[in-house]
Amino acid sequence: MIMTLFVANIKKHWMLLLIFFSVLTMYTTIMISMFNPDDMDSLKQLADMMPAGIIQAMGFSDMLTDLNSYLASWLYGLLMLAFPMVYSILLGHKLICKMVDNSSFAYLLSTPHSRVKIIITQGLYALFSMFVLFVLVFLVGFATSEVMFPGQLDATQYFRLNVTTMLVNMFVMMIVFLFSAIFNDAKYSVTFGSGVPIMFLLFNMLSNASDQAEILGKLTPYGYYDPIQLVQGADTIGINLVYLIGSLTLLGASVLIFNRKRLPL
Repeated sequence: MIMTLFVANIKKHWMLLLIFFSVLTMYTTIMISMFNPDDMDSLKQLADMMPAGIIQAMGFSDMLTDLNSYLASWLYGLLMLAFPMVYSILLGHKLICKMVDNSSFAYLLSTPHSRVKIIITQGLYALFSMFVLFVLVFLVGFATSEVMFPGQLDATQYFRLNVTTMLVNMFVMMIVFLFSAIFNDAKYSVTFGSGVPIMFLLFNMLSNASDQAEILGKLTPYGYYDPIQLVQGADTIGINLVYLIGSLTLLGASVLIFNRKRLPL
């Protein structure tokens, strides 16, 4: 890893990270403030007023027995996948293809560092930024819950939920990163780097809405992510390893492809 480049990425992309952290903080605090432990039936009635297909597609559940399950359903069912996905699309494109497309990558290649070190550094920054985003979101969610509803949040289960959600989004980040490494033209990087994750999310929403489309969800990384089961104590070691190994594999493929391809610099 090239520490100078890693630090330069932090300085260059901190605003993007701050924007998405602010958005997730807003939704997290709003959703926690809407929680009413003395009237859970009102939330179920609100869900009943909406079309069942939409409720299921968005990952909402009527299994709202406590603060953990409420957050897992209404916050982590969709929002904690959709917004980090957009962040991944924007950052993944910026880290490689945009620099190649505007010829600024030539500066990095003029340094004594190899392509392999450069791309590994870019990929590790992408993973690190997602890690920082979810650490901050976890701290905000935990602190807000303790202030508004002391003792009602199971911190251990909430932590497990955030770890698995982070790993899912790291996997998606590396999908975008891979397409950014494959293409030299920005329009192709954006098309595939955004199109594939969005397609995956739509497939998962369709599989949630209809049993007949359930197979579509299993074709995506989102199809094996169930936030309700996570906060109910489901084992996470296996799926976490799959997401982690998958992310590192995609990073390795990105390094291999970028190291072998010709650059229009």
